[in-house]
Amino acid sequence: MSYYFTIFSPTDTPLFTHEFGTSRSSGDGIAHFSPTDRHLAPFILHSALDILEEVQWGPSSTAGSAPMYLKHIDKYANNYVSCWITGANVRFLLLTRPRDEVLGQGGGLGGQRGSLAGGRLGVGGGGGVYRPDAPATEEAVKNFFVDVYESWVKTVMNPFFHAGNGDVVKSPVFRARVAAAAKKYL
Repeated sequence: MSYYFTIFSPTDTPLFTHEFGTSRSSGDGIAHFSPTDRHLAPFILHSALDILEEVQWGPSSTAGSAPMYLKHIDKYANNYVSCWITGANVRFLLLTRPRDEVLGQGGGLGGQRGSLAGGRLGVGGGGGVYRPDAPATEEAVKNFFVDVYESWVKTVMNPFFHAGNGDVVKSPVFRARVAAAAKKYL
């Protein structure tokens, strides 16, 4: 599977972008987006921001507090978007693209078959169909977001970084921590 991860500021400015592939089940850790998918990914994530705001400001499903992990919020063609919101309204969006070889395609968009979190087939039912709402998938994505959130908090605590001003994260340490979380969970 291929992933496109972006952190958006409260004003919808991309602060950090990282593209990677699955490291599970003989994955090489490299994103295998087609050129069309690679160019479409930022647009898919920006369009998901509208849905995110509806979900974010809608009724809370928990008692008294809004959740940070909003799970799977959007789907476009064969791309799925999951979300995490920080207390400062910084949004983490993860675009998931199931592998084409599992889909039985040579490339491009379309098809509804995929693999589950890291290429594991058949976990959570569905006979190999990618299900973003499967417990194993949700847990893997949530754990990825938790690790990235911990790294984000450490980065934001730096007095020279101002996320509210739209500063882009250029830290190689932060990028390495995101890559390590991706390798560990996705």
